[in-house]
Amino acid sequence: MPNRPTLKTIGQLAGLSHVAVSKALRDAPDISDATKERVKKIAEELGYTPNVAARNLYLQRTSTIGMVVPAMGDNTAYDLVFNEVSAAAAALGFCVMLGSSHRSTQLEERHCRMMVGNQVGALIVASCTSDVSHIKAACGPTPVIFIGGKTAPEEQYVLLCDYRHSGALAVEHLTGLGHQKIALLTYGPENLTILQKEEGYAQAMNRHGLVPDIIRAGHAANAMQAGMDAVEQLLKREVLPTALWCASDYMAIGVMNALKAKGLSIPRDISVAGHDDLYFDLYPDIGLTTFHTPMSQIGRAAAALAVALMEHDDQIQPRQSFQPTLVVRTSTGPAPSRL
Repeated sequence: MPNRPTLKTIGQLAGLSHVAVSKALRDAPDISDATKERVKKIAEELGYTPNVAARNLYLQRTSTIGMVVPAMGDNTAYDLVFNEVSAAAAALGFCVMLGSSHRSTQLEERHCRMMVGNQVGALIVASCTSDVSHIKAACGPTPVIFIGGKTAPEEQYVLLCDYRHSGALAVEHLTGLGHQKIALLTYGPENLTILQKEEGYAQAMNRHGLVPDIIRAGHAANAMQAGMDAVEQLLKREVLPTALWCASDYMAIGVMNALKAKGLSIPRDISVAGHDDLYFDLYPDIGLTTFHTPMSQIGRAAAALAVALMEHDDQIQPRQSFQPTLVVRTSTGPAPSRL
């Protein structure tokens, strides 16, 4: 296998020192445009790629950001956040090391310790619980940026969603359609995200003179099943709510499947709304009314903050809040005449 081309190889062909070649590739101002163009052409012809590890060692810096999330793939929206963080970091010249905790605080802590041991410059963590003391202990002086809604807003670096706002919007939307019997379906474990949704919903119901109706069923690790379990509880009642707001889209899908299996029509018999605005919500046979969480903004903001902290930039926003927005589709409609 031929040797990998180096700065020295390019320098020999260009008649320059390896230092001048490095400057040319980095567009240093003290190198002429003609020289830069010649050096970059040679580098491209040779298939040269920079040795990032060696450069970072020389500069005593890292170009790696750590990221730990509760889960990836099914029953989660964290893959959307990671995609945004990864793209935004790459655009800034940084890469992202990802770990999934599988909603285990022990694995979450282990990922953090390993990433710090691998000298990441900063960590972006969507914690699986509201208690993040184990994460901060594992990371030590390495800056940690908490994202999502489970973390207290008092943390040093935090990007949060205002889920109380979601609760208020959900009630406003459904009461605007004539609904008065509106239930909120959530699941365990209890955390700030769930508590904020419940609080925003309850406050909005009280403002409208309506009685809050909150049902917790199942676990976040299987949100669809939690939705089906919640429907089983509801069906034991003499009178069903006319509208259901679910803690997540996956829970809403479980709810809709269970209701349809019992012969109920959505939204003619009962309206259903979710939260997160995942890709499948757009499917015509689902058409889920939901709340769009600004994943793209959060991901870009998290990557930018991580890079700023790694480069010791004083111009940072250590705490930012983002508001979900209502997306109305076909799963919610006017309240039925039964009350």
